Amino acid sequence: METTVSKLIGKRKREYLAGIVRQESRLDPKVTDRLTDTLDGAIRSLRTTKEQRARVRDAAPETLAATKPASKSFDPYGFNAILVLRRGGREALAAKLAEIAEVGHLRQLADAQLIGLDADMRTGAVDIEDLREAVLRGVERLVADRRAAAS
Repeated sequence: METTVSKLIGKRKREYLAGIVRQESRLDPKVTDRLTDTLDGAIRSLRTTKEQRARVRDAAPETLAATKPASKSFDPYGFNAILVLRRGGREALAAKLAEIAEVGHLRQLADAQLIGLDADMRTGAVDIEDLREAVLRGVERLVADRRAAAS
């Protein structure tokens, strides 16, 4: 019998990681939240089986209800930038990017969704509007590259 492996990203990945961390009952809840945030930010995706997820869920049943972080964390997979651009156009993507208020979050989005940024936008202090425009141009380049490869 073959076991099916699922890829976890975004909210499901965070819930799974929180379940694992919360199994260690000696840790303070603030520490578990910080550790979950750190792991969630460091791990792009996970591959697990249904059995592994069930074991984590059964070991800490309160985990799923308590996985929301104390502070609102940013999910770089909250929306797909390429789909927003293709379906809604440049203005729709610009509006979505305008909702992101921190430079670090924009960089996380670009990194997670494999959006190429110019070297001067990847690190250091930059104006958030310039970074939003760079992300927008990067997504437009991705779409153009995919169209060119398909033809």
